[in-house]
Amino acid sequence: MRVIPLFSLIALAAPLTSAFALSAPTNPTSDEITQIHWGFTPRTLWRVRLQGNHWRESSTNLGQITTLWPVLPAGAGYQLRAVDVTNVDRVLAFSPAFAMAV
Repeated sequence: MRVIPLFSLIALAAPLTSAFALSAPTNPTSDEITQIHWGFTPRTLWRVRLQGNHWRESSTNLGQITTLWPVLPAGAGYQLRAVDVTNVDRVLAFSPAFAMAV
C-alpha cells in the first residue's frame, strides 16, 4: 500500500480552489459605459449578473469587459456575481457591494 503525504494532496487541491476575484466598478453610473475587472478566469464559461438579472455573458481571458449599464435607480447595495453559464445557481465570485449613481 502506497501512502501519499497529506501535504501533497493539499498542494494538488490548491489550483482547484484558486480565488476568482470580481472587482466592484469605479464610480458606476446608470446608463453609462463602465469597465468590470476580475482576476483569475475560471475554465468554465461564465456570465456577470447584476442582482439576479442576466446582464452580460463572458468567456474572455482578458480580465475585463467594457459594457453599458442598464438604466438603474440610484442607491447602494448593488453587487455583481460571476455565475456558471450552465448553472446560474453556482456562483463563482461576488464583487464587493457598491452604489449606483444616476
